[in-house]
Amino acid sequence: MTEPRIAAVSPQVYRDRRNRVREALDGGVVLWLGHVPQPRNYAANTYPFRQNSHFLYFTGLDQPDQALLSYPERDFDVLFARPVTLDEVVWSGAGPERVEMAKSAGVETVENIDRLGSYLTKARSQGLAIHYLPPYQGSSLFRIAELLVIEPSEATAGQSKELMKEVANQRSVKADWEISEIESALEVTAAMHRNAMAAARPGLHEHDIAGLLQGAALQRNRQQAFQPIVTVHGEILHNESYSNRLEDGHLLLIDAGAESPGYYASDITRTFPVGGRFSPLQAGIYEVVRKAHAGAIEALGPAMSFRDVHLRACRIMVEGLRDAGLMKGDPADAVEAGAHALFFPHGLGHMLGLDVHDMEDLGDVVGYGEGEKRSGQFGLNYLRLTRVLEPGMVITIEPGIYFIPALIDRWKQDRMHRDFIDYDRLESYRKFGGIRIEDDVVVTASGSRVLGPAIPRTIPELEAAAGS
Repeated sequence: MTEPRIAAVSPQVYRDRRNRVREALDGGVVLWLGHVPQPRNYAANTYPFRQNSHFLYFTGLDQPDQALLSYPERDFDVLFARPVTLDEVVWSGAGPERVEMAKSAGVETVENIDRLGSYLTKARSQGLAIHYLPPYQGSSLFRIAELLVIEPSEATAGQSKELMKEVANQRSVKADWEISEIESALEVTAAMHRNAMAAARPGLHEHDIAGLLQGAALQRNRQQAFQPIVTVHGEILHNESYSNRLEDGHLLLIDAGAESPGYYASDITRTFPVGGRFSPLQAGIYEVVRKAHAGAIEALGPAMSFRDVHLRACRIMVEGLRDAGLMKGDPADAVEAGAHALFFPHGLGHMLGLDVHDMEDLGDVVGYGEGEKRSGQFGLNYLRLTRVLEPGMVITIEPGIYFIPALIDRWKQDRMHRDFIDYDRLESYRKFGGIRIEDDVVVTASGSRVLGPAIPRTIPELEAAAGS
């Protein structure tokens, strides 16, 4: 067992969070279920353990095989944990005592994890509803079904909509110390990106740069928040292959971020030229993306709909693409029709916190307002966040322009948006790749603030950092 790495947070913080949940629910018991280790190919060979983010948020406990029951009465919680066996002491170390873990979470009662099922059975016999969040790991789904003596399909159907809504409300707005955790992660992320920029030279491979990213994190005793994207094929949005050789003139897109000591994520994307110099064609498209990025951040603020911020960034990109001769017509009309999605087929950003896509396991209750539905329009349907922004929300801003040959060919064949797209001019961009610029931003009372240390973003900054 590893020593916990959670930052020093008052137990009252976790107690208050659970009490706010109680106040929002109409009675019942809340089951906060932690994760168990996930086997890689046999039981004793596991993936690195990562605690469930909701369990982390409401308990601060990062050890495996734990659960917590929150009863309707204020401050009435029971922590369930497994006693440390002698075998575990030998192989993994003693780890923290259960009573001490409970105290750090603001909990006074500790039970053996094996008794969790009987506690739930008793609660149900007393007519108490059992609230739990959607189990996105198979082991958690089957564990809930076993504990409640129901079928897995029933466990999926029984997830608590009321609990999901309240958790989303709480976790959407970050406290100052949470923002400090994210900025701590960004300190490491900045080093990761700068190391990659300085090292990327013709003749290396993407995996050489991916190794540098991981090394920069591990040298600082940090984990990466997600599997990084390191690719000269930036037009493939989530390209996680690292086999390509870097050549002079390639654009290298890196989407990577470290975790903080308290498991808060960071998420930064930079695109820069292998060899240290943008071509005029590359520089022109890069500037279009940079202006959209800057315009979106300028528009952020409380009471602003993120959907409107997204659409503003889209219009800025259409204006730039029109100036480059790739689009035509009125930018507002082009965006309304969805013609821009040939170049920008994803949303402008997402929430960031304990998850890199914060609370995405809860679905659209996080990013969409009450009763609001996702658009059916291509591109706009990938927008993860549309709701009105509030101070303390941390979001990513990540516009991009991509030249995806298969998508271009399909739209051209189907004569899609010919009033807005010049397909003949697009031919010279078929091997261009893609550009994305991403930063992490907190909404403030008067606007917004880009978090973390400065990471090269402008063309002169990137050319100075690339291969230096």
